[in-house]
Amino acid sequence: MTTGRHRKGAVLESLNPPAAKSGQPGQPRPPGQPPARPRPWHRLEFTGLVIGLACGLVVALAALAIHGSPGPAPRTSGPVTIGAQPHAASGPDPAALNSQWTTYSDHATCADWAGGDGVSAVSLGSGQLAWFFADTYLGPAGPAIGFSDISGFVHNSVVVQTTTGQQSRFVTLTGGGACDASGRSTRAPSSVVGPPQAPGLGNERYWDEDGIKVGGTVVKFYNRYLPGSVPFVATGTVIAAYDAGRLAAAGRGPAYGAVATPRLIALPAYSPPDAGSPVVWGAALLRSGDTVYVYGTQTPNVGTPSSPVPQRQLYLARVPASQLTSFGAWRFYAGSGQWTTAQQDAAPLQPAGGTPGLGAGLTASSGFSVVQAGGRYWLIQADPVVGSNDIDAYPAAAPWGPFDPAAGIVLYRNPDVGLDAAHDYRIMYEARAEPALSSPNALVISYNVNSLAVTAGCVPLSAFTNRVTQPRFLVVPEGIFESGRGAAAKSGPSDYPRIVPRDPSQWFDEWKYPDGCPPVPAVTRVRAQPKSGAVTLSWPGVGLGLRYQVTVQGPGQKQVTVRADSATVSGLPAGTYLARVVPVNLKQQTGSGAQVSFVIP
Repeated sequence: MTTGRHRKGAVLESLNPPAAKSGQPGQPRPPGQPPARPRPWHRLEFTGLVIGLACGLVVALAALAIHGSPGPAPRTSGPVTIGAQPHAASGPDPAALNSQWTTYSDHATCADWAGGDGVSAVSLGSGQLAWFFADTYLGPAGPAIGFSDISGFVHNSVVVQTTTGQQSRFVTLTGGGACDASGRSTRAPSSVVGPPQAPGLGNERYWDEDGIKVGGTVVKFYNRYLPGSVPFVATGTVIAAYDAGRLAAAGRGPAYGAVATPRLIALPAYSPPDAGSPVVWGAALLRSGDTVYVYGTQTPNVGTPSSPVPQRQLYLARVPASQLTSFGAWRFYAGSGQWTTAQQDAAPLQPAGGTPGLGAGLTASSGFSVVQAGGRYWLIQADPVVGSNDIDAYPAAAPWGPFDPAAGIVLYRNPDVGLDAAHDYRIMYEARAEPALSSPNALVISYNVNSLAVTAGCVPLSAFTNRVTQPRFLVVPEGIFESGRGAAAKSGPSDYPRIVPRDPSQWFDEWKYPDGCPPVPAVTRVRAQPKSGAVTLSWPGVGLGLRYQVTVQGPGQKQVTVRADSATVSGLPAGTYLARVVPVNLKQQTGSGAQVSFVIP
């Protein structure tokens, strides 16, 4: 997971194209204008974002088989160790943060994280970080091969990074089953949080939200989603309580393929009277002294084919930090500065979008952050309009808002994101502040990237490169929050492989098609070259990622499926035959075929 999550993962927030914006990074963000035309809906999870990776992950798994890899030899060493990424003299370095994840992915085996979305970090102390992810690929993977056909996949994972001197080692924790006793992929790993330990059926998924360390416990929120594609329907929240000492020990352990078993607390689900989804909690956490503010989101309507990802509105609760996992201690914001003990009496902080007569609206992402800076509170998020390349910040005088869209500023405009071939149909979503990585004068923000690009055969970009679903980082000077203006955010270099621009005619934006796949092109002619007992058939290839179903009928009948634009069929007795070639995409959809008759002597 995700795209909004597009998460989710990845998670696409709106199906409308982004409105044109005149603001530059560090400058005021004009209030959003309604888009000129809606984009047609499509299936987000192939994908995933999230756009899980709610964008691109699920269908991508089926696409992995196109490589036909025999798989690497089993690992005989311990966790992956790479050079440490220290802060540069000027502060945190986004290029170094980006690089450590691409390096880890390139060296991943069945036990290791290789790609994912929903990224967020919690400090464990003593040079250790616990990184949390939603939809996650396990290794092996590579920049030129994507994710292997033996790569595992889970809906959430944890990676513990331990830095000692000039080295960082990474240990990935799942729910178990990533590798067999010989160190090879089982292709059936378990998520850290999910059924049967968590509520729900086996095909339901839990995507991570925000987290915080309280004493010796890392408290992490996960939201539960029904199976299926957009609109992703959230049905509830669980809190996972991780023993921080056990996470730290796993990061220092000699073994790889560690297993995490947090204590799970299911929160009572509540849907407002106007229906829609339940309020789901943990999209953002803000600690202020001994109080933790817990932000939730809710969609007044689940969505329709014309608007499958509805707008989210904000809810808020507060609780003493020491009682964060005790739902009975929570107090819910009820409006007008009032707090209530009953979740059902909670009121939205402000309406989603710009509702006439209801004041300034704000559509929230599925994942965001609220930070205190420059004497105000700022809601930071990736612009939830699909295809937007902005990360924005909206100010408020108090944690309960209202957050002012008219006073919002653009923190970063990503030049690598755009719904066109030149940008690999790349999207970003779920930007979060990362206090564990930040310095007193610089705020680190993480964000998730995915792609809506699919080939003529409906094969996603993640089958061609592992760079699609890597976390990315930027550094924002704290001074920008003082005046709403300042130096632009610092980002890493643009190092995405430009795959779609190599042959744009073979790539498509999956959001333009109801089922996420372009129409399968037709095979228009077939040539037969018969000989004794066999025939070689050939035809013009009609699209990248397509397979061809070849059927031969006559005295002997054969059927094969090939990826090439020719096939030799043998074992045919003498006689007259009819051969037919039909193109097939990843989802087993077919296009028009062509046929030819021939005679075996």
